[in-house]
Amino acid sequence: MYRNILVAVDDSEKSKTAFRSAVETARAFNAKLTICHIKKNTIIYTPIDPTGMLATTYIFKQDFSDYMDGVLDKFKEDATKEGIKEIEVVQTYSSSPGLAIAEVIAPGYDVDLIVCGASNKSGLDRFLLGSVSLDIVKHATCDVNVIRNGGSH
Repeated sequence: MYRNILVAVDDSEKSKTAFRSAVETARAFNAKLTICHIKKNTIIYTPIDPTGMLATTYIFKQDFSDYMDGVLDKFKEDATKEGIKEIEVVQTYSSSPGLAIAEVIAPGYDVDLIVCGASNKSGLDRFLLGSVSLDIVKHATCDVNVIRNGGSH
């Protein structure tokens, strides 16, 4: 049923659980596995203080670290050990990771299932920072499997 499964990863435990689920699904369908990580882009954020005036502007810089390179290599190695024959690793920058995954990467790589971990954010954090998994679900044109609370593991 699935030919190409994209799993969105970072270095969190939820991400590792989503990865394990994606590997199991890819193995079951003999599907290609696309491992995807979105590095953070520069974001300029100017909050409004309680008086209604603009407060100090914060600038969040682009992530130029190579830390995730090793993490992605490990994910690829683990998928290979689990018998996945075709694996692709995609890493890019975006200030909106969920939209990048759902609207650019998934269609561009002909993905028919996206697997991601659920965010623990709620309330103000979700309002200010957004939720990658929510953006993926809202904007993807293919099936999405959001892994919550450890999935079936």
